Amino acid sequence: MAIEKKEVKATPVKATAKPAAEAKESAVDTEVKEVKKTTEKAEETQKTAETKKETVKKEAPAKKTAKKAPAKKGEAKTEKIEEIYLQFHGQEIFTKEILERAKQAYVSEGHRESSIKSIRLYIKPEENMAYYVINEKIAGGVTL
Repeated sequence: MAIEKKEVKATPVKATAKPAAEAKESAVDTEVKEVKKTTEKAEETQKTAETKKETVKKEAPAKKTAKKAPAKKGEAKTEKIEEIYLQFHGQEIFTKEILERAKQAYVSEGHRESSIKSIRLYIKPEENMAYYVINEKIAGGVTL
């Protein structure tokens, strides 16, 4: 098997790079123009939608608030009352009062009441004392 070689002559091709490049540029330009038009239309649509919303808000009637009927005579509002009293050997101690005394003692030591993050109160009626721990650091006591 013998391979025959054939000579192939190349035909010269004329350079037409400029018109092809110009065609590509013009196609890109038209696409850019179309995108700009589309975005402009979208912006206009958004603006008109916003103005329509504003006009609807302005035209909407004011909502009426429901009014509660006044309480009838004989019906009393019930408030939740939470009070703790400690009774020991004929004494009665209101725990909220003891808590306020502990806070006052803390403030009288030069601290601010707003700095209290936690307070624990230990009431020992046999000693006639209430001991407190504030912010897990400062301890003290007040008499009952």
